[in-house]
Amino acid sequence: MEKVIKLPKSGAEVTLRDPMDLRQKDREKIWSLLDDGDNKIVQAASMISALMAVLIKSWTLDLIIPSVHFASLGELQMDDYDFLAKETKEYQSIIFPDFESGEDNPDSPLDKSNA
Repeated sequence: MEKVIKLPKSGAEVTLRDPMDLRQKDREKIWSLLDDGDNKIVQAASMISALMAVLIKSWTLDLIIPSVHFASLGELQMDDYDFLAKETKEYQSIIFPDFESGEDNPDSPLDKSNA
């Protein structure tokens, strides 16, 4: 189900995609947007922005959505950016599950059955 949130500073509404609609190509888009440097802080910040770019379906801001124009995220007020980052954090484990642990993510809305 899509999620609509209201940004605290600008008051703009942002519609996030339904996690059930995410595809492998969305994961690949995130990888393509990541900074490939050695700085772990920059990589973490890039991951957050790339994740937001894929998840934002629409917004009421007078900016092109970041999936079309990635630099639009840089125009957000920091309070709005940080709030949006927090709201999209739950999607990280859906797009990038922890395969190393061998455990399913209980928070994931995705069906785990093969039936």
